[in-house]
Amino acid sequence: MSAAITSTTTVLRLREARNRMIGALQLGETYPVRDLVVPNERLTVAFNDTATIKIETSERGVGYGLRTKTGDAVGAIVTGTGDTIALTTPPIRDDVTFTIHARAPNGREADLLTTAGVKVGLDLSLAAILLPEDGPSPRILDYNTTVTVRLPSSQDGVDYRLVRFANGDPAHPDDVAAAAQDDIVSVGNQTVRGTGGPIALPSKPLQADTEIRIRATKTFDAALARPPQTNILAIRLRVYVKANPDLVLTPEPGAIVDFQAAPKIKLAAAQSGVDYRAVVLRLPDAAFAQGAAPGPGLLAVPVPGQPNVVIRLPSLAAADPAAVPQGFTIGADWQAGGNADLRLTLPQATADSVVAIAARKVHATGPASFTSWIWLRQMLAVLVRPNPQPGLNVTVTLTGATTDGAMTIAGGQRGVYYTPRTTPPGPAILPAYVHQRNPDDANANKGIGQLELEVDFAVTRDGQPPLPPVVDTAAVAVGTSLAIGAMMAQSRVGIDLPNPVVIAAVPAAQVNAGLVDRGSVAHVVVPTSAATDSYALFQEAAPDDVAIGAPRDGNGQALDFASAAIANDTVLVLAVTSKAPIPVRRRLRFTVAVRPDPSCPVRASEAAVPAGNATKILVDKTQVEMSYQLTVAGAPVGAAQQGTGDTIVFSTDPITAPTTFSVTATRLTPPAATATLAATAAVTLKPN
Repeated sequence: MSAAITSTTTVLRLREARNRMIGALQLGETYPVRDLVVPNERLTVAFNDTATIKIETSERGVGYGLRTKTGDAVGAIVTGTGDTIALTTPPIRDDVTFTIHARAPNGREADLLTTAGVKVGLDLSLAAILLPEDGPSPRILDYNTTVTVRLPSSQDGVDYRLVRFANGDPAHPDDVAAAAQDDIVSVGNQTVRGTGGPIALPSKPLQADTEIRIRATKTFDAALARPPQTNILAIRLRVYVKANPDLVLTPEPGAIVDFQAAPKIKLAAAQSGVDYRAVVLRLPDAAFAQGAAPGPGLLAVPVPGQPNVVIRLPSLAAADPAAVPQGFTIGADWQAGGNADLRLTLPQATADSVVAIAARKVHATGPASFTSWIWLRQMLAVLVRPNPQPGLNVTVTLTGATTDGAMTIAGGQRGVYYTPRTTPPGPAILPAYVHQRNPDDANANKGIGQLELEVDFAVTRDGQPPLPPVVDTAAVAVGTSLAIGAMMAQSRVGIDLPNPVVIAAVPAAQVNAGLVDRGSVAHVVVPTSAATDSYALFQEAAPDDVAIGAPRDGNGQALDFASAAIANDTVLVLAVTSKAPIPVRRRLRFTVAVRPDPSCPVRASEAAVPAGNATKILVDKTQVEMSYQLTVAGAPVGAAQQGTGDTIVFSTDPITAPTTFSVTATRLTPPAATATLAATAAVTLKPN
């Protein structure tokens, strides 16, 4: 198109009005205005297509037509309207420049100053935009989503499709044969026919950062015997695709692992250019949805021989994948994928956990780059078998050749049930539960009077801290070996501990005296101690025995254990603890009775009373095991009273003469023993 200077629209309209006025008044004849605006919006057309030439501010009644460089008129004559008119060219097969000829109604003719040039071919300079037009820049897409490209001004009759070239632009973008090998991005590999106006090109789901290009192809009618024409538009549209959130995760060697094993998480076909990190959340008991049916937010994990474990998964919708969510810890730091299976090794497993995977991807934007982050959709649970070496210890009380039917199970792993079993199996024994403490909320602690365990039965003991449970085993013969089954309370994942509980025989032991003076010491003697045991003396008490002295290892020789000074009847306990993988503490009970203490003080509340008056006789430091009787000359006075460990008071009969009172003390339980207290209380009469 020529670069002739044209007047403004206002000037052109004034000149047109002037010319019409001159003609109407027959003052003379005027030529058509020549410096009209001819804006060519279509400088390039496909072979054999027509073009549209527009003329702005046309003169009313003036006929406008196209002429070739040889002066031949082509196309139809269009009469001016005072506004924009359009002239249509014939089919164009070669580059051509048209002259626009104008003829006024009075017969005066002139060519417009501006010519119209039209090129034949594909317009590679067309604009294209990603929809929505106001979308973010750079354009970041979720994995496997689509985009739509809009061409605001397509070429009529030209087919367009979206393509990409992972290895750079093709050497010959206009090679029709090579175009057949394009990596097509358009949905369904389809093309969209240009209309001369806007068209939309939808893409396939995208799975990687992509530079979208647009291939334009013109296919001609067979009668023209002309090969198709193709090329790539100049525009480049970059889209950036986040990592694939739908990788399949598999725990190895499985969802249930041994205690302190280092499990792995396999990411199937982890993407090249993407890094992955595992974060781990130790599961609180509240995360287990016992008996719930699988549903949104719940994960079911099969447990052999038990119902599925159903776990409430944490929500990560609001959690930043670039950070470690609250409550989580890093399980495996960032590792790069390589379009192959990737394995992330977790720390040693000591508790049931949920594992989430974050993915980060670096996107290059020329010299700069940015990073996108996502969570993989799948979460995994890793359940842990009980600790096979849990630091368990057992206490039984022996009565002859059997236990007394009770077994205290202490130590062990928190949140685990321990169930003793005999071989062959005997009556069922309820499991003993080791309390799981909640450091954040005491109301979430387990046990009697606390949160429901969600099991049928388990033996616990209340107390602060929770006391070791005592299970009813019935009498178990000395020499019996019991297997111990361990089961995680929430997951019901169980094992048999590798070491049994062995109730071994205890070498003979005896107390030197079953009846002792108050304040004296008793001795428990082991004639032949065993090197496989340790020995300790206790005084029986609730809830736990009280140690007397330090424990001593057996050495094959005699061991003598002295008690503390004994003030009241007591039970001495010789605890014989085996040096086995699961230590068994065998309790031997020795009852030691105390003789009446003759030294208890006896006193009268009044040393002298008026004749006929009664008084009170007080006995201090009485023994609770004794019955005390006030006497005069061997005859009882009033009823006997039990000792309280403190002072007791007797009331006398009326006193008519000086009297000396005595007190006898008698044991309430066997062995029998009676003593008259050394002290007496003398009461005299006051003078009248």
